[in-house]
Amino acid sequence: MTEPARNAQSLSAENYQHILSELESMIADAKALMVRFEATGFDESQSDDYFALHELYTRSVKEQQKYPQILLDLYPSRFRRSSFPSPRR
Repeated sequence: MTEPARNAQSLSAENYQHILSELESMIADAKALMVRFEATGFDESQSDDYFALHELYTRSVKEQQKYPQILLDLYPSRFRRSSFPSPRR
């Protein structure tokens, strides 16, 4: 079992699914905001804010990719890989 999985055993499968759902929502919101930044030119005029938003998006995608494996490690008989949405980019 991986170190994150060992440390995360106190969360239920439902908690993990909630986290995945929240991450998916955050990723979609960040992506939409980046598109708006680009459409209005703010990606150039407010490049520090745009960079921070892009970093948030990147961290969220990386986090989203961790949780399905943790769930599989903790609850192998309950979850199949096909039950998780693909990460959105």
